[in-house]
Amino acid sequence: MKYLIDSANYTEIDQALRVGAAGVTANPSLYLKENVSFYDFLKDYHDKNILLTAEVIADDDEDLVRQAEKVIEISKDIVIKLNYSAASLKFARLMQEKGIKTAITLVFDINQAMMAINAGADYLFLFVARNEEIGVDGLELIRNISRIVESKGYHTKLVAASIRTKYQLESATLFADYIAVPYRLMEETFHHPLTVSGADRFADDMKKVLDTGEALAP
Repeated sequence: MKYLIDSANYTEIDQALRVGAAGVTANPSLYLKENVSFYDFLKDYHDKNILLTAEVIADDDEDLVRQAEKVIEISKDIVIKLNYSAASLKFARLMQEKGIKTAITLVFDINQAMMAINAGADYLFLFVARNEEIGVDGLELIRNISRIVESKGYHTKLVAASIRTKYQLESATLFADYIAVPYRLMEETFHHPLTVSGADRFADDMKKVLDTGEALAP
């Protein structure tokens, strides 16, 4: 399991990549929140040897292709991320033939997941918290789809998305290939109370050890 930083904030992304995040994913709402230029954002991160997604949204097939071509011009290694739809599945199949990787997002049930897998999508973004808002167990969805993928030998990678709590984060690690994590949850791992208290204790004891050593030195 690997982490993708789910953000368009440059400071958060750079910090996350430094501590081991395997890639960057964002959506139009995050780009808007951070007031970043979509294509400039892709140019800034496409050559960092990470998994980078670029969400493409269009009303018709031709516009979808035009937008994707702009992304591909930046780098053929960028994963084209598409909202689940008939047009997106047709596009995913077309890109598979061209060797361009795609991700289908806004996946909320097994039927959608299987349609996307059959269309040749390389990644599925499975939504946890948003599913739970309508009374569906988002974590159980990931478990069930991961069992299908494993038993059938599919190569599609599962990304647990819409992660909002520590419990969701920890549970998703057991079944997802990637987790799209907001920086807030990554940062929380550094502030576990027992880690903090243990580090303080070790720091105090190390100071005493060093002080004792200096006192005994000839």
